[in-house]
Amino acid sequence: MQIPLLGEMTPMRLFFLFLFFYTSDSNSLGTWCTFGAGMLLSNLCDLIKQEKRNNFQLISSALVTAAVLGYAHFYQQQGRMMSFLALQSLIVPLFKFKYCRKMVDGKPELDGRPLLGALPALLIFLYLFDGLSGLTSGVLFLIVLPECTARLPSLKNIRTILFYLLVIALASPFALLVVSAVYYEKEMLQAPPEYLTTAKWVLGARPESIPDYYAIVGVRRGADTAEIKKVFREASKLYHPDKTAGDAALQEKFVQITEAVRKLTGKKTDREAYFRELQNAEMQDMVTRAVYFNMLFALWFVMTLLNLLSRSRAAAPGPDGAVGEEAAA
Repeated sequence: MQIPLLGEMTPMRLFFLFLFFYTSDSNSLGTWCTFGAGMLLSNLCDLIKQEKRNNFQLISSALVTAAVLGYAHFYQQQGRMMSFLALQSLIVPLFKFKYCRKMVDGKPELDGRPLLGALPALLIFLYLFDGLSGLTSGVLFLIVLPECTARLPSLKNIRTILFYLLVIALASPFALLVVSAVYYEKEMLQAPPEYLTTAKWVLGARPESIPDYYAIVGVRRGADTAEIKKVFREASKLYHPDKTAGDAALQEKFVQITEAVRKLTGKKTDREAYFRELQNAEMQDMVTRAVYFNMLFALWFVMTLLNLLSRSRAAAPGPDGAVGEEAAA
């Protein structure tokens, strides 16, 4: 279904519309901007790919799209969502249009090898930059895996079955994490530190609600006062205002280190309270990332299942032996 000025209404965009209206205020301009951004980007992509471009229409579309993206990013704090929509609706389609086409018998055909080579690099970059955030999971399940599954043989092929089983097996621990956090929160908090540390590392938990003073100072978690003060003395030799006169960035870093040391070397009760607060913030961020991962996995799984059913129905022979569209005709 095409919407004037916005483009095609796909099942995925309908899902996001439901998700936004379920979790957000439908009267919020930010909600509408976030939802409409994907369609505006798709429309802009279609205009760029036209052989005979209407420059006025192209520039107008680009300006409107940039305004919507800017508003959603800066005023609605939807930077990750805007980045994902830009990748899905503009950057990846343009990459496929420019670098993944080859001429066969005088007709353009899609060659997915350049894209399949670029997408893993993109995924690794996003993971290193942002951990397993909603952006990284979105790129994995709504861009990378659909491109892979589209090139798999039928479900009867053993390689296809093993591929789907591998994805399900790799996603299962994240589902277990969410179930544990919802139904066994107390037991989860009492889990071995090694388990929680590994889970935080894999998910890239980086809470923004509370600063990690241990990381700011550059010491391990649970370091004692003597170790913290020793590291602080070494840092003072590099960042003290007497050593960095005129360098505002280094002076600001010294202020941050000093504040962190003050927090970590204060009263024992204050240190313990901060450590618990930091652990809870990391746990919340970890579970939030796992929830987004599972939601996007479920969306990919349902869409893949529907696609497999559609492909098997199209390949099934009709009463007279015809296949697919021939049988319908």
